[in-house]
Amino acid sequence: MSDKVANLFSSQAYAYLAEKMAGTSDALFSLCPGEFEHKLFPDGENYYRLLNSKEILNRPAVYVAGTIDDAAILELYNICSALVMEQCSSLHIVIPYFGYSTMERSTKRGEVVIAKNIARLLSSIPRSANGNFIYMMDLHSLGTQYYFEGSVRPVHLTAEPVVARMLSDIGPDIVLATADMGRAKWVQKMSGRLGLDSAYIMKQRLSGTHTEVTALNANVSGRRVVIYDDMIRSGSSIINAARAYKDAGAAEVYVAVVHGVFIDGALQRMQDSGLISGVRCTNSHPRACQKDATGFLQVYDISPVLLSGLEISN
Repeated sequence: MSDKVANLFSSQAYAYLAEKMAGTSDALFSLCPGEFEHKLFPDGENYYRLLNSKEILNRPAVYVAGTIDDAAILELYNICSALVMEQCSSLHIVIPYFGYSTMERSTKRGEVVIAKNIARLLSSIPRSANGNFIYMMDLHSLGTQYYFEGSVRPVHLTAEPVVARMLSDIGPDIVLATADMGRAKWVQKMSGRLGLDSAYIMKQRLSGTHTEVTALNANVSGRRVVIYDDMIRSGSSIINAARAYKDAGAAEVYVAVVHGVFIDGALQRMQDSGLISGVRCTNSHPRACQKDATGFLQVYDISPVLLSGLEISN
């Protein structure tokens, strides 16, 4: 047992990931599960109370919660503020999936940059004695980490070791591909590090939900293509890209993604398209943990990445 001990809390939605983190035996520190009471008053207002508050005193506190909706963001703020008020020695906020990640800048006058506002809100959490740390993984826009203010320390982690395992499990002689040119440099760097060929497509956005592929730059005939992206929401771009690679002669198309958001039956649509042989993703988002008896979706655990990134000292 390590002599470094931290209290581990999580939102209800991320209890599954906190449990995996606590159960990892090779961590450089031990994580002691913490609890808080939550109930709703008849008027809809929330009540929170940290349990075993004496154990929080002078210990690091870890809170795992994605900013997956407005309620989760507010709960994160309330619980983390309370942990500091109970005098945790340091505060470590783990955000496996940073919601509102595509709203990181305005393109029209008057648009609200919600990603920046979330960063400002979390920056205003009272500072613990040894500082506040915020850990995020594979942000859609790397610039988001620079929105945090004051003394809070943002730490950007990558699931690349897990993605490399996904690709290895899919099989040899693959082509790492993009769903659009927006991720071309990202895919090029990844394929270079892993010694893989890469392919890119260009697309034209016709509306908020529809895109059209206009060009493809590589010969994928007879080869296994893996479309690699940071996240899947509706899946429409992935399906369009898979169709383009199939039309170009790809033998099989797989998808490897970090954040499986999977809104509005996205996973089922991808499977029903008949274009995609399988989807591989991490468990950074609760929706990625849905049951799939067919094996079309395979989920990989990112708790070792999160644990290795924590900068905890007693």
